[in-house]
Amino acid sequence: MTEFLLKLLGAQIEDASRIAGMNLTFAGGIGAGTVLLLAVVCGVLTWWFYREPDEGIAPVQKYAMISLRMLFILLLLLLLLRPVLSLTVEGNVRRALVVLFDGTASMKIKDPRITEPDQKRAAIGKGILEPAGGLQQAADRTRLKEVDLISRLDLAKAVMKNPRLNLLPSLQKDFDLSPFIFGQTVQELVRAVTPEGGKPLPDASLGWVDSWTAGIPQTAIGDSVRDALGRKRGQPLAGIFLLTDGGNNSGVAPREIAVLARQENVPLYIYGVGITSPRDIIVANLFAPEVAFVKDEVTVTVRVRAQGMAGESAKVLLKLGDTKVDEKEITFKGDGETVVPLKFTPEQKGDYELQAYVPPRPDETVQDNNSQSQRLRVIDDKIKVLMIEQFPRWEYHYLQAMLLRDRRVEAKVLLFEGDPHIMRGTNSPYLDKFPERKEDLFKYDVVIFGDVDPRNFTPAQLENLGEFVSRFGGAFIMVAGKRFSPAAYRKTVIERMLPVEFEASPIEGVGEIQAEKPVKLELTSAGRNSIMFRLADTEAESAARWKGLPPVYWVSKVSRAKPAAQVFLVDPDPVKESRFGKMPVVALQQYGSGQAMFIGTDNTWRWRRNVGDAYYVAFWGQISQRMGLQRLLGGSKRTQLSMDRQNVMTGERVTVYARLFTMSFEPLTDAQVKAAYSLRSADSGANAQETAVLLRPVPEQPGVYRGDFIAPAPGPYKFFVEHDRETRLDFNVTEPKFELGETAMNEALLKDMAASSGGAFFREEDLHTLPKKISAKTERVRSPVEVDLWSSWFMFLLLLLVVTLEWILRKLAHLK
Repeated sequence: MTEFLLKLLGAQIEDASRIAGMNLTFAGGIGAGTVLLLAVVCGVLTWWFYREPDEGIAPVQKYAMISLRMLFILLLLLLLLRPVLSLTVEGNVRRALVVLFDGTASMKIKDPRITEPDQKRAAIGKGILEPAGGLQQAADRTRLKEVDLISRLDLAKAVMKNPRLNLLPSLQKDFDLSPFIFGQTVQELVRAVTPEGGKPLPDASLGWVDSWTAGIPQTAIGDSVRDALGRKRGQPLAGIFLLTDGGNNSGVAPREIAVLARQENVPLYIYGVGITSPRDIIVANLFAPEVAFVKDEVTVTVRVRAQGMAGESAKVLLKLGDTKVDEKEITFKGDGETVVPLKFTPEQKGDYELQAYVPPRPDETVQDNNSQSQRLRVIDDKIKVLMIEQFPRWEYHYLQAMLLRDRRVEAKVLLFEGDPHIMRGTNSPYLDKFPERKEDLFKYDVVIFGDVDPRNFTPAQLENLGEFVSRFGGAFIMVAGKRFSPAAYRKTVIERMLPVEFEASPIEGVGEIQAEKPVKLELTSAGRNSIMFRLADTEAESAARWKGLPPVYWVSKVSRAKPAAQVFLVDPDPVKESRFGKMPVVALQQYGSGQAMFIGTDNTWRWRRNVGDAYYVAFWGQISQRMGLQRLLGGSKRTQLSMDRQNVMTGERVTVYARLFTMSFEPLTDAQVKAAYSLRSADSGANAQETAVLLRPVPEQPGVYRGDFIAPAPGPYKFFVEHDRETRLDFNVTEPKFELGETAMNEALLKDMAASSGGAFFREEDLHTLPKKISAKTERVRSPVEVDLWSSWFMFLLLLLVVTLEWILRKLAHLK
């Protein structure tokens, strides 16, 4: 109506929704007094001429004709004033509306709709119930059964096609729709075509809906919204209409992007697809070591998440290969996560699939997320440890006794100030000197340095030790002492290896003696999360045991941890604290291909008080295993293979590293190395299909080669280099399961995003209000318009109307 009136007045304004204000002015040269005088004169004359004919004319007709004649004359006189109507017109600028369709695998989930509200929501979406009727409207239970197991994708498509809702046609009327499908990124959605002739469907919106598919393995809502904003930057946007279940497992935090959308004045209108409390059991994580020893108890931690299962019970089973090795029954107290500790003892060496699973229930939303698995290598080798000490201090007594008793360790001991007779026994573990040849040193996996005088070693021996760690992947542990370690090793390769910075002693070669006082060591977050420092099955119990350990009475003074080091234990004394934080006591860093650890106290033996070997053996046993396993897992001493990840998923790019040495333990210098991978199940097959991978040298890292490939179809694989096919790296490729880790519709996240952006969140019962809410929030533009009434169609038609009415009345009165 407003647009028609403006056109009638002669103002061509598009998209005008209403007139917000008006003002009448006059642009003529004749004064208003003159016009008023002429109007009075013309009015008197009109009355005079109409006073005579009284016969046969009703008074009403007479006065009507007088009024029409006077109005006509008044309008003519008004033209002399040249009236101009100044209008303020408010209208909408036609804007684009981005539509983001969730195309990830979780949209394939068929939600068991058990509760009546969830059934009614699906029925509204399908068009079975009235959109505006809400959840209180009556419904035929038979019809509700039709939507019990509808997938999220099918329901969302039905919503978009529902003629009762009429969403997309309504939105297309006011906005230019720009549809995309999203997962980790956004892709423009192409219209579907008809089977006959390949022509686009007549309704563009339905064409988009029919092109909507799901199956992308990861969801990055934040990245996708940011990408959409970037693509439309500079264009007027009414907002983003987001259709999703709220599952988000990669990329930037969606809430941050919602705030960014508000800053750019782009509200998010979000339709949450799915149900908020589906019945589901999810085996979220399996924590186990990568390698274990035969006859050695292995502790496994399984995290089980439950939704809608309060009061229900389930069994968590653990399988090693095809054999069940442990199980535990749990009862769910409510929605949340349960930590389940399991244990088993492997009897034979080999590579196994370790799997934790919960038998699926028929009423679960998804039955493909009830298990987790990983590779476990069971070995029967021994960790070869060389322990070097200057004199038999207390720490030495307990540590060497533990190492010699440990059946997983083959230990050799060098004691410079010990009784020479201890080396004379048959099969004695004691050495009389440090290995002089590389070959003799490189056969060890771990070297433990005590409080040793550096003058016992030649420069070449120390360099060999550095090469053992940096180039050959060995492990080095220094247990600090009051006399030499670490202060006496300034300006040596040992200083470069250690993960801490320290000052030289005032007298070179003699450490600083400090007064003994009790120190309660404190675990860092890295220490709490490390298996090396786990003293119990659960994190909480382990932390409690650490707090209950007796204090130590001496800690080596160091300046700080090196930038790349991990710190596990610190001295909490604020006096020793620096600007870099609390003083490190136990730290670890990668040095070349190997690792170096610093243990800044020789008082760990005090942890035996009242409990015996329990915590002491756990502490040192886990450290020796963790430090030695890197070499054991490397396979051949001259061929060491590793990957940049433990769990490989189909389609991912995998990087493989190989550290290769010649027969004389010199780094390989070939320009390239041929490698390949194949299925492990084809080990005995003569025609096993192999995929070639080319390895090239890594700059400035002698003997290190790198290559990459795209992870193939799911299955068990082996990787090897051509010149040493016996040494292999086993890995498993699995289908991604990110999308099944959270099966509930994340209503809290979606509501927060909508509120933060200035938009709105919708369920099926609210969707009928969506077009109005978007239009109400669309920015309106005010425009000033001046209309010359004296020359407009409006004035011409008004004059014509008045004179025509008078003429008709005169004819009816039989006047000329």
